Formats: sequence, C-alpha cells, structure tokens
Amino acid sequence: MTKFLPVLFILILFQPGTIISQTNNASVPEWSGSLSVEGLYQSGNTRKFYIHGKGSITRADRYLETIILASYGYGENRGRKDDNEMIASFTADLFYKNKFSPFILQYLNYSFAKGIDLRSQSGGGVKYVAVENEDHKTSISLALIYDYEKLAQKPGNYDQENMRFSLRIRTKQNIVKDRLMFNVTAFYQPVFNNFSRANFRVDSGLKMPILSSVSLTANYLYTFEDVVSVGRMRADNKLTFGVNVSFGQ
Repeated sequence: MTKFLPVLFILILFQPGTIISQTNNASVPEWSGSLSVEGLYQSGNTRKFYIHGKGSITRADRYLETIILASYGYGENRGRKDDNEMIASFTADLFYKNKFSPFILQYLNYSFAKGIDLRSQSGGGVKYVAVENEDHKTSISLALIYDYEKLAQKPGNYDQENMRFSLRIRTKQNIVKDRLMFNVTAFYQPVFNNFSRANFRVDSGLKMPILSSVSLTANYLYTFEDVVSVGRMRADNKLTFGVNVSFGQ
C-alpha cells in the first residue's frame, strides 16, 4: 500500500486548486516558470563532462501556490557514464502569502551515481516566512515525510522505509539590485527516531541577469545520503555554470 502513496498524493494535490478556483472566481491564476541548462567540461589528464537541465512551472492564485519541478543530469568520465540522475517534485502551499502556511509534497529521485533505483518522499508540514522582503526573502519549513528508498545493489537489492523530519531553509538575496542574486536551499532530513541517520542537501547559486528574462548562472550542489549502494560514496559535490530563462516573474 505504501508504494502507491505517490499516486494518491498527486490525486489529492490537484483537488485544492480546483475547489478554490470554483469558490473564488475573482482570483485569476498567475503562471511563472524557468528553464536552466548548466554544465562543466574538463580535458587533459582527466576528461570529464557533466550537463544538467532543470525546469519548473508555478501556478499561484489568491490562496494556493503549486510548483512542479523536474531535472535531469548526465555525466561521463573518460568516456564512461558515471552520473545519471532524474528528479521530479510537486508541492502545494495553502495560504502561501501568510507568515505561516501548510503544505504537502511529493518527491521522486533516481541516481545512477549513488545506486538509487528509486527514492520517493511524501508528506506535509508548515512553512514560516522569517523575512518577507522580496530582495532578502528567507523561509523555514518543517515537514514529516514518508521516505521509501530502493537501492540497485547490496546492501539489498535493498528497500528501506522510514519516517523522517524534513527541515528546509531557503533564502534569496538580491546582492546588487537586479544585477546579482544569491540563493540557497538547504535540507536536513533525519530519521525521526534516530537523528544520527540523516540526509543533507545544499543547493546554492548565483544569478546575473543579462536580459529581462535571461541570466547567467553558477550553481554549487552538495548532497549526502544516509544509505547508498555498496561501492558508492555517500557525498557528492557539483559545480556548474550555465544559462537560465524565466517567464512570468
């Protein structure tokens, strides 16, 4: 039954927006989104390349904000595949304009580098907007999530199911007014009854607009997994450079 939670969540998540739009005809949904392509290439003694693409779509009305995000990364080292990752996520944030707002989420992940055939996270929690200034916005979220992970190799073919806390800190800083922006999203996800078993993720980036909707980007990503397939490292670091295109923002 638990393996069908992602499908159930998606069905539930689409209902609030429909109900609200029916009872609030005065609210016109706003749409925004972005698409980015980043990569890194190194040649010489080491020949390696990595490319990463990410896209997101946001729908916001008077009460509800929903965000769909998908990303794909692929890398080779000396002509051999050493990285292949897919991520998809869906969040729905009710009363998102308030200081406190409840939300629900669904996250799916496949990682060749870490030997993760499937990671699914489903849950919900509360977000607190600590700083509301649009140039220096910061929020803190705490959720309780059901985490299912299936590994490609031993210690399996290994399935684990845990309840985890998910603490997220997100900040966006407009360093040089509309010329240079800095953002960080950090996750800390311990097993709820064993805080020594935790996942970490820090995604940080610089964005420098060159046109109204086009920006140059530099991004640093650090991830640490509680459990990975045998022979794989639990921590990964990625530094990439690229271009971001946005609309409706």
